[in-house]
Amino acid sequence: MDTQAVRRAIAAALKHPCVSKVGDVAWNDDHRGAATEIAFSVALPNEWRAAGESPESGVRLTERVRFDFPGDYPLHAPTPSLRPDFSRNLPHMQPYMTSDGCPVPCIYDGDLDELLHHEGWTGVLDHTAVWLERAAMGRLIDHDQGWEPVRRDCFRDFVVAEARDLQGAVDRRGGMMFRRVFYLRSTVDGRTAFIHAWIQPGRTAVSEKTAPHMLAEWPAFEDPSVRLGRSLAVLAWPGKHPSGDLVLNDTYLPETVFNVRELRQRAELYHCRKGLDDALDVLRKRLTPSLAVRKFPLVVVLLARRPAPLMDGASEVEICPYVVNVGPGNLLADGESAVHVAAHRHQITRSLLAQMAGEDRLRDPPAWTLLGAGSLGSKIAVHLARAGRGPRIVVDRSSLSPHNAARHALLPQVGEGQCLWARNKAIALCEGLRGLRQKATPVAQDAVSMAAQVKAGKRVLGRDQWAVVDTTASLPVQEALAGRDGRARVITTYLLGGGKVGVVTVEGPNGNPSATDLAAECYRLLATDTPGAGRVLQEGGSSWQPVGQGCGSLTMAMSDGRLSLFAAAMAEHLLQLQRQGLPDQRGAVLIGMLSDQSTSMNWTSTEVRPTEVVQTENGGWQIRVGGHARRCIEEDVRRWPAVETGGVLIGRVSEVNKRVLVVDVLPAPEDSRRATSQFVLGKQGLRPKIDTYAQSVSGALYCVGTWHNHLAASGPSDTDRRTERELPFADQTPAVLLIHTPKGYCGLLADVSPPKAEGYVDS
Repeated sequence: MDTQAVRRAIAAALKHPCVSKVGDVAWNDDHRGAATEIAFSVALPNEWRAAGESPESGVRLTERVRFDFPGDYPLHAPTPSLRPDFSRNLPHMQPYMTSDGCPVPCIYDGDLDELLHHEGWTGVLDHTAVWLERAAMGRLIDHDQGWEPVRRDCFRDFVVAEARDLQGAVDRRGGMMFRRVFYLRSTVDGRTAFIHAWIQPGRTAVSEKTAPHMLAEWPAFEDPSVRLGRSLAVLAWPGKHPSGDLVLNDTYLPETVFNVRELRQRAELYHCRKGLDDALDVLRKRLTPSLAVRKFPLVVVLLARRPAPLMDGASEVEICPYVVNVGPGNLLADGESAVHVAAHRHQITRSLLAQMAGEDRLRDPPAWTLLGAGSLGSKIAVHLARAGRGPRIVVDRSSLSPHNAARHALLPQVGEGQCLWARNKAIALCEGLRGLRQKATPVAQDAVSMAAQVKAGKRVLGRDQWAVVDTTASLPVQEALAGRDGRARVITTYLLGGGKVGVVTVEGPNGNPSATDLAAECYRLLATDTPGAGRVLQEGGSSWQPVGQGCGSLTMAMSDGRLSLFAAAMAEHLLQLQRQGLPDQRGAVLIGMLSDQSTSMNWTSTEVRPTEVVQTENGGWQIRVGGHARRCIEEDVRRWPAVETGGVLIGRVSEVNKRVLVVDVLPAPEDSRRATSQFVLGKQGLRPKIDTYAQSVSGALYCVGTWHNHLAASGPSDTDRRTERELPFADQTPAVLLIHTPKGYCGLLADVSPPKAEGYVDS
């Protein structure tokens, strides 16, 4: 033991403003521990000082607190204890006492060891002084915040149940009910170490016929010290007075129930005795034949009605659970049979998960669809589900394969059932989410073909969904969604550049800007506004990874940690969108760049204005002009107010939906000619600029046509119709000729048919 550390603690205590005296140190044998009494001066009001104690709680003007220093102090904190006759009928008292019968105050809402290392020994003294003062004034509980339940977090046994479900069983008549229980029993040297029990919802009837099937126990987890079983729980609660007023209990007691006699006394105090006795009478008559061989844990829950709602504000009913082993010849007979006080744990629910995620109250989380249950999609789904906001529908046609274990959120099964890993991804993920008490419907179909189905598409993609989150990184899926009418807004998530760039796009209202618009806009931002992105995109991408002899997978090779960095950030963004709402007027692009050390990311968010949709006058195609491209065009028109001007359009072509997406504009070369009735695009240096732009985004964007303006509000001229067939810089066909006029845009399609091959004959 570090005796010098103890002596320093004594010296520090003498300097504390609330300490009036420090007693001698009593060293244990071989200095393996020490104890000392420290006298604290308690600030009582003047009218109480003459009596020398508080009429509220009996706290005296000077209180001696013993601190027992463990042998490994200062690694572990000393334990404070009070005089043996100190009242235990106070909140914030530990349910246990010292070996010599001294009450132990709960001076800190947490671990005393953590307090010692965070605030030091002086912090321990500070909290002790504050506890004594509040105990004297009757302020250990702030009744404005509600009734504070008895502390139960130090018990090894615990009972899992949804609090509102148990509290909802309490009625005005008083009574009892039985519930089914599943439990896990852990043993050490053949003796029970702890019981973890799960109370099932719904009342159950106990009869001589059903009783034998309600008690059973069997080995689990290939570990002889752990067994699973099923048993029963007894719920008992108070009723009302003859006057009709509800029976309440306002006595605060720590959990000091350790045998059956004390359990009955506590039930009497809580006015639950009749319900408990009635339940035990039923069990004696109907369970005795089933208890001839083995002992079983019986869960007893006393539901005490308090004078004020509990601190969580949900109910005034406090849950007080206990576990008793019942067996041959004994069913809670009066006497000294052991009773284990149990802690209560909430059942896994969306609300509990949301609370742990920092959300005060979860109100009707929105229903959303996940497309893609692979590595990225599964991680995003699990992150959201752990916040109580998992998907309601999961779509994926593929099955899990052993190589998916490298990054998938689900873990493979071990043992003979390993082949079960090769299940459909959507089904497997939905089954995994059930463990978080969230039901999701799997759709084991191809997202592309499903989008074309009227009924299935409406159910999975319809506007009653908050959003469709597409994690497939599939361009055909994006195109299929873009062509689907009446669907929910689409949020896409994907990685680029070998897992060094992450992207989240959020469609605008009514799909404008659309996911395909935003994908093109994302590449523009990477090419022009994100330093270093071009190099990353050119250096990294998908590669063919062998996953079996003669089998491979086209994927981005990266660690699970790197993928998880992006998935966590994307999930946090989705969580924020669910809490705050989707953008009400615009779309958005979120781009994350991995640092050179691969340990952090820098994310930038860009709002994207709605897309201008221009119908071409020939060909039936749309020209979708993004907000940035429109701004560039309008600025150039203002720069040349007296003549026609123009430039080159950058974007991409969607032949599936007959759309030309325009996201950027290259200025006209210096050899271009501008006049009041004509604009002629020059050629000087233009091809290298177009090629450089395309290379910076690995060919994802390219020249899709040209634009020019008319000074008057007129449609395409004869010259325009002649020249639309001659767009020498367009890298794809069809290409477009976009015309800006004072009253808006119009456009022409240049769809050049391929030349006939030699020997080709028309039919």
